Amino acid sequence: MNGISNTGTSVGFSIENNGDLLNFTANPLKSTSAKVLNINGSTTAMALGVNSAGTVVGTDGNGNAFYLSHGVVTTFIPPGGSSAVALGINDEGTIVGQYTTSTAMPGFIRVNSKTYITINAPSGPDIVFAQSINNRGLVVGFYVGTDGQDHGFIANERAAKNGVLTGIPIPDPSIPSVPGEPGATFMFSQVLSVNSKGIAVGYYGDSTTSQHGFIYNTNTGKYTFLDDPSEAFDNGVEVTQITGITNSGEITGFYSDANGVFHGFVATAP
Repeated sequence: MNGISNTGTSVGFSIENNGDLLNFTANPLKSTSAKVLNINGSTTAMALGVNSAGTVVGTDGNGNAFYLSHGVVTTFIPPGGSSAVALGINDEGTIVGQYTTSTAMPGFIRVNSKTYITINAPSGPDIVFAQSINNRGLVVGFYVGTDGQDHGFIANERAAKNGVLTGIPIPDPSIPSVPGEPGATFMFSQVLSVNSKGIAVGYYGDSTTSQHGFIYNTNTGKYTFLDDPSEAFDNGVEVTQITGITNSGEITGFYSDANGVFHGFVATAP
């Protein structure tokens, strides 16, 4: 489960027995059935974001970003790029993601078919994942820092000059003590979604290689840590990632069980 719209529709993919990816949308409050997505027949495509109009974005598995609207798939790569992936879309239809150039892998904002904004890293190599944009133009994501680890950033579409933005680092969390992980230390964090109230979600990784979800308030700088209660250790590792949040505070993501199997979830944030 990779994202959720403000109408409560989640988007994601499952891995079939033969290794193919099956993309879908689902709204568990309205139906127990998922809707399978056809992304140009690709078995390696990944659906990564969705907005209130039902437009889905992601990668077609062949190096192109895409958006799927009313059954029609449109692929694109920002100017100057050789490949791209779309990671999020807001209710205005503005898309964010990452693209590859000859020298870097910056983030992008696709305002429309003719206007793009490049998002550069605050520091370190220029590797940026622009994951989400809210309806007010606030972008969140993560970048690779000088330490080689991922760290969160924010940026505002309206602050772009000459089609370029530089991300502002989000302070790394001071991680809590987690039962079963004595002495664990912070390693990296990824901020994956933000709503129009400035509430973001994501996860951090620690020195045990476990991953734990968080909610981050961009207005106050406060972290709240949250794991799926069904999360369990498998060979000493447990995983919760919170990948999306709506304006009403509904969240989505996935967790691992005692057999190392991943399951999606939808929940109401505390």
